Amino acid sequence: MTPTPEDTQPQRAMTEYLEICKSHHDITDFRAKLLALLPIASGTGLFLLLTKKQEPLDISQLPAIGIFGFLVTLGLFFYELRGIQHCKALNAKAKRLEQQLALTGRQFSERPSANLGGLIGAEGAAWTIYSTVLLAWVYVAVIGFYRIAHPLTSQ
Repeated sequence: MTPTPEDTQPQRAMTEYLEICKSHHDITDFRAKLLALLPIASGTGLFLLLTKKQEPLDISQLPAIGIFGFLVTLGLFFYELRGIQHCKALNAKAKRLEQQLALTGRQFSERPSANLGGLIGAEGAAWTIYSTVLLAWVYVAVIGFYRIAHPLTSQ
């Protein structure tokens, strides 16, 4: 007996739901790793850049380094925001499928919502971390511009 479209509909919906779960997990996992790595890598770079060494730091390079770090971080932030948009779209589709399939223990429909105006959640974490790192790179650029404009005079 050949399956009817009514018989294959739940099977296709379940397959789609499982693919959405996998995609959502993969995106969330990558974003979490990036959120953890970015401040560590930037902080280490800034520390190594700004600590005193045997040789004096070439201050004329600080503005370029700061601008480069800022732009790379900004690009990663845009990518993060796009990942959040993608996850929200997957969440909405998964919620519909959970209802359609009458699933119990629904990971998308029963997900806690962000609170404190969205501050507690993926978006709040992204805005906090990326803003902090962006400001750190701005600091490097501003210090460089300031030192170029106001060189220390030796007496």
